[in-house]
Amino acid sequence: MKKLNMWKRILLMMLIAACVFCFSACQKTEYQMAGSATQNIQVQATNAPAPVPTVNTEIDYDTYDPASEEDIGSELGGVTDLSALLDQPATVYTEPTSAPTMNSQYAGATPVVIDPIDKPTPSPVPTLTFSEYTVYDATKLSLSFEAPAGWIVNDVEQTSYQLTNPDMSVDYQATLRVSVYAVNTEYSQSEMAKEVKSILSRYRSDYNSFSPTNTATRSLLDKTGVYADYSGVNKNGQNVGGRVHVVCIGKKLYVLELSWPKAYTETYKDTVYKQFRHSVKITK
Repeated sequence: MKKLNMWKRILLMMLIAACVFCFSACQKTEYQMAGSATQNIQVQATNAPAPVPTVNTEIDYDTYDPASEEDIGSELGGVTDLSALLDQPATVYTEPTSAPTMNSQYAGATPVVIDPIDKPTPSPVPTLTFSEYTVYDATKLSLSFEAPAGWIVNDVEQTSYQLTNPDMSVDYQATLRVSVYAVNTEYSQSEMAKEVKSILSRYRSDYNSFSPTNTATRSLLDKTGVYADYSGVNKNGQNVGGRVHVVCIGKKLYVLELSWPKAYTETYKDTVYKQFRHSVKITK
């Protein structure tokens, strides 16, 4: 019996030792796995892409120049070098066309603007030519210039000289009016631009609709002046186009006002206006 009890005690001690060994082995495995996971995390952190530097988009108003948002240049055509605008056309300001309205039942659909099939085609205007020019002497203004022969002269005013096209077959009778005013100083180009705008503003009351262009520079009487174009519908329902051109020489402001039927805008610019501009002279 004593031997049997001794063997039981030995067997029990062996079982306890086996359990302790197994427990130690499990702890070592868990520690190795934890260490491997930590190492993997460190490797991933090492291989992670470098963070992208953020850009500060906030405006520093202490150094911000608001002129950087503007189209730098004078009001005379938006160009700083005024000589670059000699003999350049003025630009027309047009309001953006509004998008067509759409019935709510078609919300989400793409709007399509459709012209009616029977939309009338504008009738072509007959060709207008000025085959003969003659010299007109505006003696009260100390000026002479060439214009189409046969135009009606009206020089009643002391400061102005006007010609009217007698042709009644077009929508509007063209007029050419030149005036000379004494001024206190030599006008700068910005002052001449203000004068042009003032004249155009005065025209508005005679029109149901009126659209002027921006001012630009162009030579007249061999000196840089300022001009602008316009178009509109006058109180008589006539479609009119025109140009105002001013220049200051020797404390005298020379003003050309030329109006024409709008349908013949290019014709009058290329003929009557051009002929006047290249032929006008101060006679004394």
